Amino acid sequence: MTTIYSAYQYEKCYPPGVENHWWTLGRNRLLADILRRECSPADQLLEVGCGKGVVVRGLRDYGFEVRGVELAEVEPVEGAQAYVDVGVDACDLPAERRAQVTGLLLLDVIEHLPDPEQFLRRLEASFPNVSMILVTVPTCEEIWTNYDVFSGHYRRYTLETLEQLFAALDWTCGQRGYFFRISYLPMRLMAMLGMDRETFIRAPGPLMRPLHRLVAQVCRWEQAMAPRRLRGSSAFAVCRPGRERHP
Repeated sequence: MTTIYSAYQYEKCYPPGVENHWWTLGRNRLLADILRRECSPADQLLEVGCGKGVVVRGLRDYGFEVRGVELAEVEPVEGAQAYVDVGVDACDLPAERRAQVTGLLLLDVIEHLPDPEQFLRRLEASFPNVSMILVTVPTCEEIWTNYDVFSGHYRRYTLETLEQLFAALDWTCGQRGYFFRISYLPMRLMAMLGMDRETFIRAPGPLMRPLHRLVAQVCRWEQAMAPRRLRGSSAFAVCRPGRERHP
């Protein structure tokens, strides 16, 4: 199984206007809320496996100094071209560039990897000044469907399996929790009934965008009020690398 999206997968998962989809809007708002608590304005953030740079553009609009790097040869979205390097392994960026990075974003990345621990150790060694790593993942094996197969997932996580991964790395795990709880129950029902999910994203047109903004806002309210360990279809964790092993 390849860890790089094909042109067909990019076409289906990143249609024009995907930045207006409730899932994109909701996740970007959640990421911004987390980063406001975890970062200073001086932090230099790098999204590893950034795809077309949808999150890079979104977080820059929120005022964060973030760039992206993507292994696949893909055309970044409008507004992200100057901030995304494509066709490049993050660990092969010039040493001076890597030394400037203080925070890494791994957003729905590690579920595509057969050995995420090895990948994360390599990143830790390659970015000597990183003090914060923000990870998001799809969660809960009970909602595994054809969409996970299409997307090239090796697994869906729980908070417990995330915590075990970070403990194996000797990383300190800070704030963490599930999110997108409103989508968990429909996905659970579909999985129980053996129903297939659509394997592509429909970007909303102008008339539907207000509804998508409303759903994204509901997700933000839900995140503020719901217990962090109440299951959702995604999860996040903020980690601090164990730098004592890299003098």
